[in-house]
Amino acid sequence: MFAIQLIHLPQNHKNHDKLQKIRPLLDCLNRTFQENATNSESQSVDESMIKFKGRDSKKQYMPAKPIKRGFKAWCRCDSKTGYVYQFDIYTGKDKESYEEGLRYRVVMKLGGNLPRNTHLVFDNFFSSLALMDALYHRCILATGTVRMNRKGLPKDLYPTRPKTPEERRQG
Repeated sequence: MFAIQLIHLPQNHKNHDKLQKIRPLLDCLNRTFQENATNSESQSVDESMIKFKGRDSKKQYMPAKPIKRGFKAWCRCDSKTGYVYQFDIYTGKDKESYEEGLRYRVVMKLGGNLPRNTHLVFDNFFSSLALMDALYHRCILATGTVRMNRKGLPKDLYPTRPKTPEERRQG
């Protein structure tokens, strides 16, 4: 058995954790998941919903998901078997705003310390040029779909639209 020292910070403190009461359990689960698995070469990062019908400030509503109400969890899983290596529960917007953004921080927290040449896959919610660059510098291979309206996307990647008849006449 191990001893846990809980430090409860007031809600208005900048380092307050909304999950501070269960954080030791979450850390223990993540540690156990990683100790009892061998990392595969291909992993994915995505969001998942944990069904919850009660009242809680951390509860999310996502109408497009099969589970519409509950706790949103960010998960790093094996791409083939679905084994969860690591997860974190979304607690709402941070009080501090970060330059990189939520999506960047989630992927870097869950997959930023993977072994070299691990292939990390994620969807267009997470994809950004800054994230791909950071993973590249850590020798982590990455694949992600891209939203065409994503900020910072190079102009070369925008699809070329056909010219209108008026544009063709003008040259």
